[in-house]
Amino acid sequence: MCIICVSKSGVRQPGEATIRAMFLNNPHGAGYMVARGGRVEIHKGFMNLGDYLRAIRAECFTLQDSVVYHFRISTQAGVGPEMTHPFPLSTRPERMRQLDLSCRVGVAHNGVIRLTSDPNNERYSDPAIFITDYLSHIIRRRADLRDQRVMDSMNGFEVDGRRISVEPAQGKKEEGGRGGKRSYGGRRSDDGYKGKRGSKDSGRRGGDRSDRTFRKDERDSDRPWKRTAAARDARKKRRF
Repeated sequence: MCIICVSKSGVRQPGEATIRAMFLNNPHGAGYMVARGGRVEIHKGFMNLGDYLRAIRAECFTLQDSVVYHFRISTQAGVGPEMTHPFPLSTRPERMRQLDLSCRVGVAHNGVIRLTSDPNNERYSDPAIFITDYLSHIIRRRADLRDQRVMDSMNGFEVDGRRISVEPAQGKKEEGGRGGKRSYGGRRSDDGYKGKRGSKDSGRRGGDRSDRTFRKDERDSDRPWKRTAAARDARKKRRF
């Protein structure tokens, strides 16, 4: 099972000994995302512990930074940099494979999503498919992370007899209203982001319009979890 290490703002970052232990126990690649100034910076595809540690040192994270670290154990799509986590919330499959990018919401996953598991898919993992085919159609904008109606709509529906459950990240209750507001863990970063590994797609502000608004055919389409099994199988075949 993958390892997710979350260091929220105000919480000490993990030491190198802890990072080393997590990487060596989950050696199929690592990545991290950091929230800064309203957006999320994602850097992933680290297949070597030394490269990962050097990248983290260069960040000079402080107590104020909110960072998510991910260490992968592969269950689908083999072992390679592209399917390491985190992923951006996007409808575009090619965005799942980018190693350095800026986005509005980042996603890290732990476990196996049976709904989108496909042992014959050598290009996309089950979390990557779930994000593009399901999650990005439900959470369409960052505000949805704090909309209880959106969260409730994700709980309880079933696909082929499998129930999907959403557990929001716990946050401090704020004054006002019954029970206050909850934080759902959307990760954000600053507008001055620049890519780190020379990727031609890295650091393009607004380069992926799907992070802000979806194409009309996607907005108007049926809810993806209501597709028939045959329709989902057809979508899987088109990925090869």
